[in-house]
This record gives sequence, structure tokens and C-alpha cells, in this order.
Amino acid sequence: MSKIDQPSIIISGGGPAGLLTAILFNNIGIKSTVLERSIEIDPWNTKSYTIVLTDQGQSALERAGCLEAAKKVCSERHFVYITNGKTGDQYAISKKSPGLGFSRPLIVDCLQKIASELPHVTIKKGAGVSRVTKDDEKDKKSNLQVHLEDGTCISATHVIGADGKYSKVRQSLPSLEEQTKVITEPSFGVVMATKSIPEGWKTDGTHVIVPPDDNDNSFYVIASPLPVGGFSVSLVCYDQVLDKYPWLAPTEGKYGDGTGVHGWKDEYSAMPSANKSESNLSNQLETMFEKEMPAFLADFGKEMLQSARINRRVTWLQMSTKNGCKAVSYSTED
Repeated sequence: MSKIDQPSIIISGGGPAGLLTAILFNNIGIKSTVLERSIEIDPWNTKSYTIVLTDQGQSALERAGCLEAAKKVCSERHFVYITNGKTGDQYAISKKSPGLGFSRPLIVDCLQKIASELPHVTIKKGAGVSRVTKDDEKDKKSNLQVHLEDGTCISATHVIGADGKYSKVRQSLPSLEEQTKVITEPSFGVVMATKSIPEGWKTDGTHVIVPPDDNDNSFYVIASPLPVGGFSVSLVCYDQVLDKYPWLAPTEGKYGDGTGVHGWKDEYSAMPSANKSESNLSNQLETMFEKEMPAFLADFGKEMLQSARINRRVTWLQMSTKNGCKAVSYSTED
């Protein structure tokens, strides 16, 4: 490819998807610039989550030449363990092929180290994208303008939105945005973490802790071992749990800054108005687990409850066809 034909590609978002995209471009000799809003990789906290890659995800890493490096920072998941939270009885379900478990910061750090050493990848930190506009001058090669939060602007021939569910890139392009709708589910989670591995709990699988059979099945717990030690613990709740434990209700209404603009910072780590302090929430969870899942609480300990945060209801991005189109499009026609 000659220099005159070389595209100028901007990737908005330096998470796993954005970094992997840049690496794949590099492998075929195409330059790209990754713009990431955060200056540092977020450490493990309640806005983080555990990622388990199945065969499809591992295939993507292998195609990019990143699989072996990723395996060094992951934990393999060979089983799903089902545990009765009241009695502690457990059985294992073997997986056909092991998944690779990461915390989000670990996989981002792994891919970032690889990408930063590549000749055709540039990573710019502290560069959040606010919007994308088109330049009306048809003779200009780079007719897209990427506007950053600091007021500067970068020209590009192609812009890729790897900036999540509330993508500023997608929101800037009507032909893409009109295909989307954020769906809110009648469920939410309470996230916690432990610093150590409870005695007798295996780290080669994901643990699902269920209430006793006579429970109304309005909640369960997922405990995922972290490669750095400890467990990521999520209390998964359906809205009917609020009939029994109304203090679990997630925050409603507009998001933190009052604008109603959604994002990572405000979607996670929400504290319900009924809970005036972290200690109040942990005390209520302790009472709940002592009644519903005493064996689970005895193994994981009360200290875990101090890290608890109630997230907002689960949302996801629905893509649907518009204006008689036969299929969803993930790119603009021009």
C-alpha cells in the first residue's frame, strides 16, 4: 500500500476491543491511533469485572498473535461449581474446553504492552472523544474530524468506536445511532471482592452459589477467582427480591451529573439513598446472608461485605434494522 493510499484510522477506546483492533491492523501493515480517556489503567474495583474468554475469544487473540501472552496472566476455567449456599454441598460441571479468566485491568494491561511495542500503533492516553463530525469538502482525503474533550481535533479517514455501550462515535453518526436502543432489564447486581481464597474453594472454575430449593430464586451469587488472587463476587438480583429486601433497590433517576448521560463511572458503584453508609449496607447484607446462605458467608467472611456496592439495573445495547434494511449495519455507507 502506497503512502497516498494509507488510511488514517482513529480508534476511540483503549479497552480490550480497541487495543485488539489496533494490533490486528498493525499485523497487516496499517497504522492506527488509539485514543483512551483514562490516563492510567483502572485497578481492580467495583467498576471492573471478570472476563472469561471461550473458544471464540481465544481464537481472536490467537489471530492477533496475543494468545500466549494472555495465557500468562489468566486463570483457566475448567469447571462450573454449583454450591448450595445454606448447606455448602457442591458439585462440579466439567466444561468441554477451558475458558480463560481475566480481570479487565489485566487483559487491558497485557494488550497495551503488546500494542505499545508495535510499529504501526500509537496510543494516546487522556484523550477522550466527545464527538465526530464530517468535513463537507469532498476533495479532502481525511474528511472526518474527531473532537476531543480538551477542545482539540484530529482528522481521520476512518473512525472506529470501541468506546462501549454509550459510544460517542456511534452517537455522532445518525445512521448508526438510529439502529440502537439501550434496554433496561429487571435485574441488577451487588459487587464485592475478597483479597484471599477461602479455604476449600477451587480456582479452576467459576462458582455459582444458590439459595436452598425452597427459596423464591430471586437471587444467586457468582464467585470468580481472580488471577491476582482473591475472588470477584457478584450477588445477582431480580427485581422480585425487592419484595423481601427493599433496601437492595438500585439508584433510580438521572445519572450523577444530572444530565442523564450514562457512563462507566456513574453506572457502577451506586449507593442507594436508603443506605447512608457503607457499614449500613454491609450489615444488611450480613443479616441477609446469615439467613439465606450461611455456609457461603462462613467461608467467604464478613470482611467481603465491606466492599459491597449496588449497581444500577442491567442494561444492554439492542441493534435493530431501520428504514426497510435487511440487516443491521456496523459501519456508515460513506
